[in-house]
Amino acid sequence: MDNVTEWKELLKSGKKLDRERGVELLRNEYVAADDSDRTRIEEYILLVLRSADIRWEETQGALLAAKVVLTSNTENENVAECAVSDSEFVSEVKLYTVVFLEHPEYAVRITAGEWHYCWLP
Repeated sequence: MDNVTEWKELLKSGKKLDRERGVELLRNEYVAADDSDRTRIEEYILLVLRSADIRWEETQGALLAAKVVLTSNTENENVAECAVSDSEFVSEVKLYTVVFLEHPEYAVRITAGEWHYCWLP
């Protein structure tokens, strides 16, 4: 299994440790990627976030992946300090965090909350 397929599968896993491993693989992949590969990764994350009929683990995995994208150019993992861009990716992730604050799964609400509240004025 190549790295791209592996991190995608791990981020959808029902096991928390697998999702965490997927985050690390994605981080390594994203840092080493060129601009076109980074764009493809961002598009994949948004595709998952837009999907209405997925398991909560996939939703949380996509939110964790979005955090990787926004914190990849810094040692700081504080989204509030890293996500100052007004890119389409950041704007769309912001919208989904609001929606996912009311998700029935606690883990998704917590992950979305980490995002949403850092952008409040």
